[in-house]
Amino acid sequence: LIQVIQDSLKKGETSVHFMSKTIELNLNAGIFVTMNPAGKAYGGRSKLPDNLKQLFRPVAMAISDNALIAETELYSEGFKE
Repeated sequence: LIQVIQDSLKKGETSVHFMSKTIELNLNAGIFVTMNPAGKAYGGRSKLPDNLKQLFRPVAMAISDNALIAETELYSEGFKE
């Protein structure tokens, strides 16, 4: 289903036919997969299968530095040290 939806979104189609049903699509929508890393610390969760992995682009996440963000915002508003 994911590949069918992605293909339809790429073509700009407003609906998709899947299992004898017509599903309306929002062209501003996207499909995201969030997974915890596989490994001992995460209770034996498995990796994303290769056939699904090829449908998505990997994105790395990190904890934000709130102090740096606040400093940048203040500088952008004209505040100085």
